[in-house]
Amino acid sequence: MQEPVTLLDYSMNSVTEGIDAIATTRVVIRGDNSYLSTNASAGEEVQRTFSGIGAGMDIIVASLKAYIGALNKMLGFYGVDVKVTEKITVCIKIVYLRRG
Repeated sequence: MQEPVTLLDYSMNSVTEGIDAIATTRVVIRGDNSYLSTNASAGEEVQRTFSGIGAGMDIIVASLKAYIGALNKMLGFYGVDVKVTEKITVCIKIVYLRRG
């Protein structure tokens, strides 16, 4: 399944301090062909969004975990029986090769 995705929000917080600090990241995405939902409190129609959270000593790894978590939620909502977790190792290797 190919679904164009828009990153709506990205945040990062430090859980600990120092050289081996742990960071938590959160992303919010929306599929470009997203479904409309009705906001319960306002009664307005809004596009469905999906969030993911990641944590780790490397901010890139934590960010990838958060993004993949959000993708998995979106794919599950669309009824796709595929998890993206197998691809995280490939993504991390590509990122590290580019950083090196």
